[in-house]
Amino acid sequence: MKALALKINNLIQPLRTLSDSVASPFFDLGVRFYMAHIFFSSGMLKFENFLNDDWESTTFLFEEIHPIPGVNSDLSAVAGTAGELILPILLALGLFGRLGAAGLLIMTATIQFAIPAEYGMQNPDHYFWMFLLGMILLKGSGNISVDHVIQKWLNK
Repeated sequence: MKALALKINNLIQPLRTLSDSVASPFFDLGVRFYMAHIFFSSGMLKFENFLNDDWESTTFLFEEIHPIPGVNSDLSAVAGTAGELILPILLALGLFGRLGAAGLLIMTATIQFAIPAEYGMQNPDHYFWMFLLGMILLKGSGNISVDHVIQKWLNK
């Protein structure tokens, strides 16, 4: 029985190696790009409001549509927009990827859990986003990242 298990294990080993060396790094990269795109797009819409002298529509969002309890709407608008522009870039590059994931995870959790339900901001997709961001937070950015290059350089 052990000999059969060993033969099966030896047959599967090349698939494990391929997965660990090729598939997993590209999966990590894809997850980072997917999450970065979602948040960066949202941040760009808010930044375009600023460029078009329509910043009031962004502050209105944080004042009336999805206010953050106890935080001034002007501060929320600036911090939210900055976070949606800076953190996705870090995440996409895999530069301080865990920091980027943590910030976006906090933003998503705030929208999902801290904003009153009557504002209608809760979205089932947020749970999927939190799962993916949590994966990056726990695992790191992966082998195709600036973090990985820096780590290899530091370990020499």
